Formats: sequence, structure tokens, C-alpha cells
Amino acid sequence: MDTLDNLPDEGKAVVRVTRSDRRECEECGEPAHFKHTWLLSGTRRNPASRAFGRDDCSWCEDDCTYTCRECSNKTRPPEGYVTCSTFPASERFAHMFLYQADVKLGSEMADAFDKLLSKL
Repeated sequence: MDTLDNLPDEGKAVVRVTRSDRRECEECGEPAHFKHTWLLSGTRRNPASRAFGRDDCSWCEDDCTYTCRECSNKTRPPEGYVTCSTFPASERFAHMFLYQADVKLGSEMADAFDKLLSKL
């Protein structure tokens, strides 16, 4: 069986640019201000739950919902789940509300990165 000594794109540097975006309310699409976490019913005895056998399950979650201020009071756990914790969008919990979205670079910017990286 023939194998290649040099694979296509081997050694090619790839630059990935991301942007931190805030999660949205699952009801209305506004910026999320609360993260509600849910646990499966009978969680401490249910091996399918992430809180199975734990004494303190306040940081565990089997599912979650993000809501804005207005929709926060309307949210209910999905069927088969119970309420666990609610986290506010505060400095302490900011990481819970952000996700990394890829940013598409224009071809000129991508070419400039390629030239720069080829000199390394």
C-alpha cells in the first residue's frame, strides 16, 4: 500500500478567530439574564442524572434554559425534570452566558495571515 510522505496541507497554519457572544432567551430571543438548571426527577437515585449519588447537587445540571428578565418567571422545568438552580448574569457567572462564535475573515485578511504565518 502506498503512503504519502507529505500530506496535502501538512504543516499549514490555521488561524481561527472567535467572538464571545451572549446566549439568548429561549422564549423571546432577547439577551439572557438567567440560567435555570434542571435535574432529572429522583436525581440522587437516578444513575442517568449527573447528580447521581451526590450530597451537594446545586452545581449539577442535566438540562438548562436561558431566559431574559421578563420571561424568567414564566419558565418551568421540562417534563421529567425538577428545578435545581438559577444563576444570574453577573460578573461571577458571566462565563455561563457566553459562547464562542466563529468569525468569518474576509479573503484579504485570510491572505495576510497566510503570508505572515508562512514566514514563521
